[in-house]
Amino acid sequence: MKYFLTRWSIKNPVVLTALYIGILVLAVLTLFLLPVRMMPYVQSPLVAIVTMAPGSSPSEVETYISKPIEQRLTVLDGVRFIRSSSQQDMSLVTVQFEWGGKIDRAVQEVQSVMTSAEGDLALDGINTRSYWVLPIDPLNRPVLTLALRGEKWDPVKLREFADNTLVDRLTQVRDVQAVSIFGGYRRQLQVIVDRQKLAAYGLSILQVRDAIDANNISQGAGVLTNGDREILVRSDQRALNARVVMDYPIFEKEGRVVYVRDVANVKDTYEERRSSYRYNGEAALAVNIIQKPDSSSPQVIKRVRAELKKIQAQYPGLEFQEAYDNSYLVNLIKDSTTGELLISVVLAGLVILVFLENFRATAIVMISIPTSLALSMLPFIPIGMSLNSSTLIGMMMAIGKLVDDSIIIIDSIDRKLQAGMKPREAAIKGTGEVFLASAAASCVMIAALLPTILAGGLTGLMFVGIVYPMVFAFVASLLVSITLIPLLAAFFLKPLHQKGKPKTWLQRLLTPARYSFYQLERSYGWLLNLCMRNREITLAIAGASIVLAFSLYPLIGQEMMPLGDSGQIMATIELEPGSSFSKTDRVTQKFEQILLEQPEVEKVSSQIGFELTRNSTYFSGYNMGGVNSASAIVTLKELGERERDIWEIIDTVKAKANSSIPGLRRIAMKEMGVDVMATSAAPIQLAVYGEDLDVLHRLANGVLGIAEKTPDLIMPHTSSTMSQPEYQLKIDRRRAEELGLSVQQVAEQARYALNGGYTRRFYNRPNLRQNNILVRYNEQDRGTLQDLSATYITTPDGQQVPLTSVATLEPEKGPTLIERVNGRRVVYVNGYYRKHGPASMDLSMAITMRAGTELNFPPGYGIDSMGDMTDMMIEFERLLQGLVISLVLIYLILVIQFGSFIQPLVMMLSIPLQLVGVFGALLLAGQTLSTVSILGIVILSGLSVSAAILLLELILTKRQEGVPRDVAIREAGPVRLKAIVMTTLTTIIVIVRLAFFPETGMDAYSPIATVILGGLLISTLLTLIVVPAVYSLVDDITYRLTHFRKKIMTVNLPGKV
Repeated sequence: MKYFLTRWSIKNPVVLTALYIGILVLAVLTLFLLPVRMMPYVQSPLVAIVTMAPGSSPSEVETYISKPIEQRLTVLDGVRFIRSSSQQDMSLVTVQFEWGGKIDRAVQEVQSVMTSAEGDLALDGINTRSYWVLPIDPLNRPVLTLALRGEKWDPVKLREFADNTLVDRLTQVRDVQAVSIFGGYRRQLQVIVDRQKLAAYGLSILQVRDAIDANNISQGAGVLTNGDREILVRSDQRALNARVVMDYPIFEKEGRVVYVRDVANVKDTYEERRSSYRYNGEAALAVNIIQKPDSSSPQVIKRVRAELKKIQAQYPGLEFQEAYDNSYLVNLIKDSTTGELLISVVLAGLVILVFLENFRATAIVMISIPTSLALSMLPFIPIGMSLNSSTLIGMMMAIGKLVDDSIIIIDSIDRKLQAGMKPREAAIKGTGEVFLASAAASCVMIAALLPTILAGGLTGLMFVGIVYPMVFAFVASLLVSITLIPLLAAFFLKPLHQKGKPKTWLQRLLTPARYSFYQLERSYGWLLNLCMRNREITLAIAGASIVLAFSLYPLIGQEMMPLGDSGQIMATIELEPGSSFSKTDRVTQKFEQILLEQPEVEKVSSQIGFELTRNSTYFSGYNMGGVNSASAIVTLKELGERERDIWEIIDTVKAKANSSIPGLRRIAMKEMGVDVMATSAAPIQLAVYGEDLDVLHRLANGVLGIAEKTPDLIMPHTSSTMSQPEYQLKIDRRRAEELGLSVQQVAEQARYALNGGYTRRFYNRPNLRQNNILVRYNEQDRGTLQDLSATYITTPDGQQVPLTSVATLEPEKGPTLIERVNGRRVVYVNGYYRKHGPASMDLSMAITMRAGTELNFPPGYGIDSMGDMTDMMIEFERLLQGLVISLVLIYLILVIQFGSFIQPLVMMLSIPLQLVGVFGALLLAGQTLSTVSILGIVILSGLSVSAAILLLELILTKRQEGVPRDVAIREAGPVRLKAIVMTTLTTIIVIVRLAFFPETGMDAYSPIATVILGGLLISTLLTLIVVPAVYSLVDDITYRLTHFRKKIMTVNLPGKV
């Protein structure tokens, strides 16, 4: 069986060659068809219920919307967290399900619960817009943001064009999921009521609103049937323009009909501005393009650009500037990782050439590597993978094993050739001889990797992009090594070293390298003899290395995902509560100026204020900001063109903004684009929980004070404050009752008198998205705190009375935001950290422990670590469980191959021996123990065991040939040294650039390379000397036990004395 495929391949060279050419062609096609992304797509487990409640305070939103929704959602299964964010004008309730679940089904379940919960909510159509349920992904940000300007376009018409025509056109582009517009002037129909005229007719402003709702309808009135004909009867009295609304009747008095035009002026204008957008400091409209999660951003952006050219041709004067282009970074990362992959293949070829000193053998290996990689790419499309940084890194990590497979086969075939066999026979026999060992090594690597993703959870989703390419590459390499390599060797390979034959020019050129390796072999032979003669000391050294590894472990920080310099920054600023939109706009301009002053900054795309429409599809699951906040996406130059890294730029901007811009409550700036998870608002997130808001905020401010004093914690801030200025309307219930008014009627009229309000029905014109109809008094008729006597309300009998006669306004401080997690109110204390400093877990634990000792938490109040900490503890446990399963599988595979329960344990000794190199390398590099570095340990375990397999397999083979044990060890060590060193050196050369000189967006994966680099160097050295010594010791113990057992059995035989 082990000769079948090799024999068939050599007998059918044309068929096999055609087959591999076809594979290469399919691989090229796969490259063109695969979606290209920055990072692997990890489906978000978040589902949100968004409810608009214009004019409502955070307390009202929590009481009447968020809390009832939360209580209903507790019936759902598989839910980890239910979070709510109640802020002015809106509610956001977020349900976090388990990672890896079916999100479409989760959306349906949430929608079903919400349908049954509608009776619990105050969704009466007045000042409250209906809710909608949608999956949210904080990482699925716009892949393209366009700054839209229109020369000679009216600003209102431009926004209307964008909201309708532009959105409709761009959403039809393939793989575009949504298009949202931000900023500019949104159209609105405003009914400006004259209070004096209203009083003359004895009407209230609410009657005007109700009259507009009663007339603004379009509905069917039935069907008339006349013989063979049917005619629809319908009434269409929609508010199509201001003139139509002015002609709406309000009520009839003494035979006279009072119309809207009699008491109000209707204007077709724009909303009061609460949002704006700027690109590099110049005002524009933001057009945000969000792609489908599994699509290729470069392809989506290419199609959008083509559609924009058509739109510009049809609508003169439009100008689109690309304020943010995700494909630029995607292509940059793809090019850099592809370049790294090609460089790795070339460097591997040079290493092979130096060791083999033969162009033909090197050429065979160099053909096998890209062929194996090409074959490994074919499953990508069927299983829905994309081409991203992790898949390319996975392929890069596999190169060392590909070289190993090729070298073992070529070395075996060469030995058969030197023994005098014919090329074809040597190819068949040589391949078959090492097939089982090569297959076992591949199975060991696969067994090491697969449990990490089959265990599920976030890490299972995160590392699919790395693990699957490696697994496919190992399988492909095994197939190539027993088909293509023997075929090429049978036709082209000559014996590598023939006695009596003059050396080639290449061999003469590489004489120094050959002599150096000869000296290495001699030194290794001497060291091996020394260790065999002093096995106890050798074992003591091995034990000391393991003890040293465990002593280094507490010194290493821990984090969920390493930081990476993506060249993109997400910046958020928030002014003190109560700041107006105009002030926020001015402050943001100063902040933009600071950003643009940095020489590394190329683009600044800023969204100022707050805007929520039905087109809004991006939600973070946390506070969505308000009129006193702004956010910006900052694009930097390439890493090679910058003198500072992304964190130095962030810290500079933050320091200058804090010193030069007064009134800032918080600044939050974070690198973007390298995360694969975003279920937390910041890497360091502490949730202070309790019920009373005053107590809760006092405790949160205490935790914030501790965080601000914690070294290396960057930009600490709380998610909300109790400093939102507001006025409480205190209603005299008795006086209101005397006037025939209920509390609700007084509150509602006061709202319209002071602020205005919306009608139930919309400004709904044909083929255009709906806009609001606002009913309010003239500006001079709207009351203020200083002049409440100017604010009037109307009694049921038409009498107008001052608001001061039934109510007073009292100034208070309220919450800017009310957040809840699993039914408890919380205030988050968020912060960030930096590379080469304490990691997120260490900082979270330090703050939590200090808060527990320094603050007095009343019963029912406390502090929880969330952020990266929540997922990290779960995923670390999941990864370690996967590692244990991997070790068990590796052991079972080795037991099956070697037919022994003892020998596999000797081989697996290489795994603990690698730990001192792993932890030492992380410490020296200033890196942390993260999910990425744990994956590196898993990969390293397979590589280390593979080296031990190679060594012990030859020792056992020689012993079966009758060679004494110690002689077999001394002979096998130097023979296998070349293959082990070649594989180790190839792997190190492949990953050394990733470890020390990562390109843009790749530094998040640098710990994998660091772990493998440090661990492989130490484990290779210790494996070559410790494993043989332990093997001999175990063999001695086994022999003595066997001899002792035989002696006992002999003594106990019947008839023996």
